[in-house]
Amino acid sequence: MANFITSLKNRIRGFLLTGENELPSLWWDMVHQIQSLRDEYHSQTDSQLFDEWHSLRYQVQSGESLTNLMPEAFAIVSEQMQRHLGLTPYPVQYLGAFAIHEGATAEMQTGEGKTLTAALALCLNALPEAGIHIATANDYLAERDAAWLSPVYHSLGMTVGVVTSDSSTTERRDAYDCDITYGTAREFGFDYLRDLLSIPGQKTSINPRRQQLFGRRSDKTAKLLVNPRAPYMVIIDEADSILIDEARTPLIIGQQDSREERQLKSVCRWGALHVSRLSENEHYIDHGPQKGMELTEAGRRLVREMLLEEDAPSALDTGTAYLASERALRVQNYFHKGREYVVRDGKVAIVDEFTGRIAEGRMWQNGIHQAIEAKEDLEITTPTKVGAQTTVQELFARYPRMSGMTGTAKSAASELKKVYSTPVIHIPTNQPSRREIYPEQIFLTADDKWNAIVQETAEMHRQGRPVLIGTRSVNLSNELSALLLQAGLEHEVLHALNHENEAAIIKEAGQPGRITVATNMAGRGTDILLGEGVAERGGLHVICSELHESARIDRQLTGRAARQGDPGSARIFLSLEDEILVNGLGPEAVAELAIKFKDGSQDQKSVLRAFYQAQRRIEKRHERQRIDLVKRIQERREMLHKMGQHASLDAL
Repeated sequence: MANFITSLKNRIRGFLLTGENELPSLWWDMVHQIQSLRDEYHSQTDSQLFDEWHSLRYQVQSGESLTNLMPEAFAIVSEQMQRHLGLTPYPVQYLGAFAIHEGATAEMQTGEGKTLTAALALCLNALPEAGIHIATANDYLAERDAAWLSPVYHSLGMTVGVVTSDSSTTERRDAYDCDITYGTAREFGFDYLRDLLSIPGQKTSINPRRQQLFGRRSDKTAKLLVNPRAPYMVIIDEADSILIDEARTPLIIGQQDSREERQLKSVCRWGALHVSRLSENEHYIDHGPQKGMELTEAGRRLVREMLLEEDAPSALDTGTAYLASERALRVQNYFHKGREYVVRDGKVAIVDEFTGRIAEGRMWQNGIHQAIEAKEDLEITTPTKVGAQTTVQELFARYPRMSGMTGTAKSAASELKKVYSTPVIHIPTNQPSRREIYPEQIFLTADDKWNAIVQETAEMHRQGRPVLIGTRSVNLSNELSALLLQAGLEHEVLHALNHENEAAIIKEAGQPGRITVATNMAGRGTDILLGEGVAERGGLHVICSELHESARIDRQLTGRAARQGDPGSARIFLSLEDEILVNGLGPEAVAELAIKFKDGSQDQKSVLRAFYQAQRRIEKRHERQRIDLVKRIQERREMLHKMGQHASLDAL
């Protein structure tokens, strides 16, 4: 047995290092070993299984490697899953757990049971009692998975905790003290930053060096921390979304800056009132969403004239007025209500670009948030300055061990390995996929496209098939909803303004004839189960209403159909007015493409290639931005380290 495990371990290591795309044959041998052991454990009592598990804990504490204990551990956990959940892991779920344990990202298709897969790896890696974290896509999934699996964990004598945005400091401390802690990357990151801010003298790097020398923090320091335990291992659910899509947005804890409060409020109000008087090209140049706006000489002259008017704040100087005008222009052109943000309970709430959910607790920096509040005529919040910040890359680099799982990592495999040293391993489906991908439909105008979507939805509805329609924004969801109502089609809408109903809406989305409109991947992480008779009618039909700037988001949406061998289908609808074309190819190229498409000189196939070319260009642009961000972070970290300062605190 020992020789078999050693051989397996060496083969796994070699497989991960060479990047082969075929699963090692010995992994299947391991699966058979686990299934054989589970048959033996089946006759044991709960008390005997509890003793077997604690025998494994003793072996780990005595120096035995986790990989050597994997067959016994997975067999015991599987038996407890059967007893408490009525489920036994499929062979492919063991394969996914092997990959996770070995520090890879397991690519498992939608509906293949990533929750159970993660639980296998969590239990095994919780044996050293160092505290293992699992980062989920949102608070709902963290609470749901922890509650569902808690009987399994408790049967093994392990504790499980959850950290959500609503958790108190005491609840957070209790959760981090558990063997297994569920939460989001955002909450783990913010708690890390809060702990940095709470330690006296932490702005310098002297204390961390002392901790490294002597192994642990003092008891006095530990009492100040939300999580005094050293990071050990993290498993990241929806790894591509968290590690790639969200990597361009740093995690920032702001500290209120009352000195700037009064001036910024009046300046933002003034900018919002006067921005409509500035015309593009004449008064300002638009350099794009990243570089922002620049006033021309004529624009600066007009701003100076506006400063002489009676409503101009008395303390507003010329330089600040220029900046306020450019900021108001940027907000007017690139921050749209119903897409980048919504107004909820009288406050501006950021909508996450990739999930369509509210990004709880997040605020734009550098006065942007206050400028949006002024634009919407809301109460302006106190501005903040950066108190502490980190990035996804920095946050997870703290963990000696990191792994993940997702349904769409293949196209991001190169970046995941380059940035995070995490290889991607494709796990086969438990049953062959029956998903049909219908040919894309392309239209000249957006109106034609939306009408075609309504017609296809109506046809599927007549067949008794459920339909899931993915949109890019809250506004588009509402516009489509109005069209569906005009057509007499009852439906549910899931987006940032009603996310609290997410679970209930998704639970019913697979019923006969049900129509669900969802912003991006709202509802992601929750299986859409087919209702009675739906499989015989063709299963769930998914409509992608336009290409996302990341192809993986499109695959996540279409992947909701045909889970676990069910039938299902998907289609992508496009129009030459879709934003992705302008963003990827530029307005001149799009105008020329539209003319050729209209007069018939450009066929559908070549136009379709243009859409995917635009998508690839944007993906490459975002990848360069992420790489540049990592480079800047490393340079800043090295500079601050030489100065004896902490890289995550506002030391500059």
